[in-house]
Parts: sequence; structure tokens; C-alpha cells
Amino acid sequence: MATSLPGDGIPVATPEEQAVRDLPIALQEPTYPTTLWFQLLYGLANATIGIGNITYFTLLLPAKLAQITPTNQTNTFIVISSLGAAAAILTNPLVGRFSDRTTSSLGRRLPWLMVGMVTLALAMLLEAAASSLLILGIGAVLLQIAVNMLLAALSAIIPDQVPASQRATVSAFAGMAPLVGGLIGQVLVGQVIHDTSTSFLDLGLISLVLLLLFCLVHREQRLPRAALAPLRVGDIPRSVWLNPRTHRDFALTWLARCLIFLATTTVINYLFYYLVAQRLFSEVHAATGVQLFYTIYVVAIVLCALIGGKLSDWLQRRKIFVIGSSLIIALGLFLLAFFPIWSIVLVGAAVIGVGFGCYLSSDLALASQLLPQARDRGKDFAIMNTAIFVPMLIAPALASIALGIFHSYTVLLIILAVGTLLAGILILPIRSVR
Repeated sequence: MATSLPGDGIPVATPEEQAVRDLPIALQEPTYPTTLWFQLLYGLANATIGIGNITYFTLLLPAKLAQITPTNQTNTFIVISSLGAAAAILTNPLVGRFSDRTTSSLGRRLPWLMVGMVTLALAMLLEAAASSLLILGIGAVLLQIAVNMLLAALSAIIPDQVPASQRATVSAFAGMAPLVGGLIGQVLVGQVIHDTSTSFLDLGLISLVLLLLFCLVHREQRLPRAALAPLRVGDIPRSVWLNPRTHRDFALTWLARCLIFLATTTVINYLFYYLVAQRLFSEVHAATGVQLFYTIYVVAIVLCALIGGKLSDWLQRRKIFVIGSSLIIALGLFLLAFFPIWSIVLVGAAVIGVGFGCYLSSDLALASQLLPQARDRGKDFAIMNTAIFVPMLIAPALASIALGIFHSYTVLLIILAVGTLLAGILILPIRSVR
């Protein structure tokens, strides 16, 4: 609160208030609420992340591998997906760092959205035309670079332009949109387009349209060059690191997020093999089971992300929703582990979807309120995003150990469920956000 100098009656700002006033407009905490139109277009732009990740890895890449190489497809898929995950982990914080320092008249994030959009188009064209594993691998890495340029820029828009009173609601759109985009992409590829090369081109075009719609209406404040500190070579490696001792709450949220995404990523990636191993479907018909499970899962996510986001914003509480969501996800995993009956598995899909939907909205809102500095929002939020991609590297190793030693999906699912319970426990010590 401002104070007054004795005798003159003129209010004087405290040092903290003056420091906020001295920040450029682009770095100040947002106060104006976003419109529903903004939220919808923002969600549509985020849907392209799901097309470039979920649809690509579940349908397009396996289909393209089947065309190029008739043997050793599983190992080739693991290598390509691992290279893509490594590119994602590096790209996200680096683009976040450089977008923080962008002084374009278009703002800090919009230029990177445009670069990511063009890179995405090039990657889709390359994948459509790929006739060798080398070209396919290069296209896969380029696609993940493009997707993570987009993700880094889109994520930073939340702390840049969304007030705390709307963070969970807007985060719900950001969190559920990639899953919806992935589902729509799967339906288009599997039921409408069919041809793999045409699918790359059509989905690439759809992605460009969705991104362009958002770019045309999105406006940002320009960051003055004078607000930038000199960039040193040592600052670039630090773009992928934040000291967990100095920023404990941030580190706890990152680790918890990693455990949650490890569980959900592993379940979806190995669902086909789980259904076959538990004799719920034959290999010929397992894809039908996967699609039904995923549809129920995504519908539950969409409904609960929106409801959970609204409630979290109304109560202005994040931790209780994140912790509760972790417990619900664990319950769904235990259902899959101990009751491999198709009707119960579908209930498990809904339960995991309910938990993950609530988690996606409140977790992003929580993370956005833990960013250390306004000047580094893009870089720091991008570090938080790496918790999505680290599980893509861990999941194959975890699955190979659990299935190789114990030959049991029950053991794998129990490990994942315990991990989600631990994720909820990790949130308890956070004090800087309610």
C-alpha cells in the first residue's frame, strides 16, 4: 500500500510498488480479463500440438514406417520417437528464452508462433514425401522442433496476458485442446482420409488454419530493447535449468507434473498391448478398443477440465485440485491394474480422464503462478513444459523393466499409480500458492 510524506499529503509508492510500475507494460502482471473468443481461438491453436504429437505418433508415424521398412518397425519407432523427445526437451526452453528477449513490433511470442507455423508446414511436407528412414527421421525431429516452438510461445501467453482470476479456465483450454486435436486427427486419418501421405498434407493445412486464426487476432505489447540485460553465452545453457534449491516450489511442481505425465503417457502408449495381453481383444480388433477407450478418456477430460478450471478460478485455489486430481488418476490406474474386465477398463478410462482433466487446468494455473521472474516467463514456463516430454524418454525404459522382469501389466500400472500418489504428496509442501 502507498504511503504519504509527512505534511504534503502526496502518496508515495513503496519500493515494491515502484518496481512494478517501472516494468515495461509487456512485463507487468495482466489485469484485464480475456474474452471467450480469445479462449476459444487459443484452444484451437493449442489443438495443433495434439495433431503434431498424438496423431503423429499413434497413427501417422507407424503407417509411414510400414511403407518404408517391413522389418524392425518397433525399434525404429522407439529411436525416432526418442530423437523427437530429445529435440522437444531442448527446443522448448531455448525458444522460451529467445522469445523472452524478442523486441519485435509484433510482440515477444507472436513472431515465434509464425516461425513455428512455417516450420510445421515444412515438416509435414517432408514427412509426406519421405521415402527413406533418414528423411523420415529428419522430418520427425523437425516436426517436434516446430511443435515445441508453438508450445513454448503459446504457454508463455498465459502468464503474459491472462490474469490470475482466469488462469485455470484458460489453462483448461490449453490443456485439453491438444488431446481433442489428437482425437480429431485420429478420426480424420482413420475414418476419412485413409492415405498416409495425404493425411500429412491435410492435417498440416488444418494446423496452419487454426494457428493463423489465432495469430490474426492476437495482440501483444512490444518489449523495449532497454529492458533487456546483455545476453551472455553462459545464459543459453541456463535456459534449460532452474536451481531447485532456490526455487523449491517450482521444482516440486515440475517433478509432480513429470510423474503425472509419465502415468498418462505410458497408459495411452501401451494401451494396445495391454488390451491384447489381458485377452480383452485380439490383435486384429485391439485398435477398436483403443479408440473407444481414448474417446471416453478425452470426453471426460474436456468436461472436467472446463468445470475444474471454473471452480479453481472461483475459489482461487490450485493445490487442492492438483492433489485431488492425482488421487483420482491413481484410482483409475488401480482399476486397470486389478480389474482387467472390459467394462471396468472403460470405467477406468473415464476416471483417469476426470482426474487428468481437472489436473490439466489447475496444474497449469499453479505453474504459471510459480514463475520466478516476469522477464523469464517464456523460459521458465518452457522448463515446466519439459515435464511433458521427459516421460516420453522414461516410459519405454520403465515398461521394458516392468514387463521384461515381471511380465505383468499389473506391476507396471501399480508403479504408475504409486507415482501419481507421490505427485499429489509433492504438492503439499508448496507455500507460495494456495
